[in-house]
Amino acid sequence: MTQVNAMKQIGSRNMGFRVEIMEWSNKMDLIAIGNEKGEVIIHRLNWQKIVTFSAPTDNAKVRALSWQPDETMIAVGYSNGKVSLLDVEKEEEVFSIEYSDEIRTIYWTKPIVAIEYRQAYRNRSELCHAFFLPALPNLNALSSTAKRNEDHKSFAKGSPCYLIVCLCSGKIYLQILGVLPCGAIDISEHIEKVDNFKIINIRLNATFDGINIIVNDGGCIKILTFLNGILHSSTSPMLSLAANYAHVLETQNYINDTIQCMVEAWETVLLEMDNKLTKYANSQPEGSLSADFLELMMFGYASTELEQFLTNELTEKGIKKLGNSIELSYSTIQNLVTKPLLSATINMCFFLNTFKGMSRNTYSYKDLVTPEAADEAVRACGAFLMKILELQQIIDQCVNDMKIFFCWLCVAIARLMNETVPEEMSQVSQEDIIHLAEYLNNFDDCLLQNDDGSVTKRKFNLEKVGQYLENEELQQPAKCDTHHRWNKLLEENECLKNCSLIIPHDQKLSLIQQRDKMLDAVSKVFTKPNSSVSTDFNHISTLICSPETETPPDFEIKSTFIASKAAQVDIVALTVGPDEFLVIEFQLITSVVKCTRLNLKPSPFTPVHMAQTYNNLTVVDLQFYNDSILSLLLQNTNQADRDGKTQSYFVQMPLEAINEKHSQHQTAELIYLADRSLFHSLLDIVDNSFLKAVDGTCTGMAVSGSRKVAAVLSENCKKISIYEMEVEDDEDDVEMSHNSFLDTSKESAVSTE
Repeated sequence: MTQVNAMKQIGSRNMGFRVEIMEWSNKMDLIAIGNEKGEVIIHRLNWQKIVTFSAPTDNAKVRALSWQPDETMIAVGYSNGKVSLLDVEKEEEVFSIEYSDEIRTIYWTKPIVAIEYRQAYRNRSELCHAFFLPALPNLNALSSTAKRNEDHKSFAKGSPCYLIVCLCSGKIYLQILGVLPCGAIDISEHIEKVDNFKIINIRLNATFDGINIIVNDGGCIKILTFLNGILHSSTSPMLSLAANYAHVLETQNYINDTIQCMVEAWETVLLEMDNKLTKYANSQPEGSLSADFLELMMFGYASTELEQFLTNELTEKGIKKLGNSIELSYSTIQNLVTKPLLSATINMCFFLNTFKGMSRNTYSYKDLVTPEAADEAVRACGAFLMKILELQQIIDQCVNDMKIFFCWLCVAIARLMNETVPEEMSQVSQEDIIHLAEYLNNFDDCLLQNDDGSVTKRKFNLEKVGQYLENEELQQPAKCDTHHRWNKLLEENECLKNCSLIIPHDQKLSLIQQRDKMLDAVSKVFTKPNSSVSTDFNHISTLICSPETETPPDFEIKSTFIASKAAQVDIVALTVGPDEFLVIEFQLITSVVKCTRLNLKPSPFTPVHMAQTYNNLTVVDLQFYNDSILSLLLQNTNQADRDGKTQSYFVQMPLEAINEKHSQHQTAELIYLADRSLFHSLLDIVDNSFLKAVDGTCTGMAVSGSRKVAAVLSENCKKISIYEMEVEDDEDDVEMSHNSFLDTSKESAVSTE
């Protein structure tokens, strides 16, 4: 028979480092551990190490962990202000964001039941991108410089939920799906002791229209409640917006990765040119480079310096090798442009046009998307697409130029060395000669300048592709056909040239600059949800849980939340003293607050044997095991185990045992719970069988009702003991499986649903 308060130790582990925080996965038998090095280590229940994520910087510490429901994604908050979304299955960082201050706490909310919010808005176009847009090519198949095995990073596709991020400065940020900012609050504007406050914990309520924040305001423990109408009424359109935003981020990452591969391929070309040609070019007087090569082409003789360079340093063999290397690099760049970059940009246009359509639906999206911002993002994406097509033409031109130039140069070197030139190599058309003359005439056009404008170095300007991959304006813009009918039409009609429906084409911008301009325009599309939701937060209630005079200055407040969508209640438990804690229930429908004040001291009604044994208990930690049980980790400072350490106890307290012991309060602007709640002794609520002794002095715990396990941290924070909860009376020990962590975890997840 299963007993709720029964538990059995199934293992322990000396970690070899100090554990600062630990968190169980919601559905899988995985525990995340943050250590003193700033690492996040994922273990199986049988202590099989799955993956280790290193600290982002040397001095960064893990401040908060939270598993995304139904996913292998975990959010990690660091002391340097960084929040990372880590995919345990793929062993990679999917997304990160930097904040201006140290992270205090983060957490994922319970899943949003999407069908309840989205049924009224559902239409066939929501998932049409999966039908119309082809899968993006694998970069590894196109470039040897690709650094990942996967095509591109992908965001979690589990149940939608909010990620709440709290900074030590008092600022709180909401991000739906963990990526789309959708609201912020600055708690420092709602407290009295601005120079002496600390946020303890935060939770979004069960109906996703309000937030409860526990704060220590100069020693006075308060719970601040905020409501937000937009957050609730716009849940459905916000989910749709966030889903498309995740697609935009994935596409954006893919575009950045593709351009990085292009840059690395181009650097190969640049390196070859620097080693062979640039040194010679910089040694020549200004303006002489083109003249020397033109003389060689027209008259067949070269200056002494050029002849020595061609015959002794470059050589015909070196020319052929250089030409093959450059042609291979150009081929790689061309493949990256014509396949992944072009495809990803077309996908980006598709998603941005989706936002443009959303902005026209003012009934649903008036608080979320600005039409002007959506229009500008589409125009910027169109301009980036035009720049890609321009680059395609430049690459084709450069490949042709290089072939003609290197072929002629091989012939010229052979003639300078009085060697026989094969007839097929010496045959050059009149059109190629004219093209080659124009090409040689441009050698001196490219000058490098310092920030102050002075020229210090000159490139051997063989190619025009590299300028598109630098974050500065083009030095040799593509020639524009001024006689083209479309260009003449725009020049003659100013109203058409400035029309928002016509995609602009800036001849001077490089590909990198055009990409940055597009990404900047895209980011502005998603500023509206954050500003709209932020301004709609209304502070409706403050609960005074403990007066300032009653809270010890060095007391560390412990708290835990749970939200029940079915019961429409939020429950919070928090310590207000070493031996006292509150259990507060927020009734969302009736706006009633129920408070039960519990302490660990024996009462006159406590049995004598319990009063004598447990006469000096203190709360070490507390956490909700599930919707109906609160787990408590206690210490008895007057009692020691066989090793002389303070005895610790683990308690599973049923919430139904305190149903009739609460005080009721109607929601008001200010409620003093400490003065209007009666004390109840925990020893009168649970009997001796509920207090389970655990080894030694303990400093923290992590519990999981879905996994039916608890982890208890030792006094030195280096040993973790694992306990199985709700064990059967006649249960036999079963050897644990060593299958792959994901398969076993998913099977376990299914069995608990």
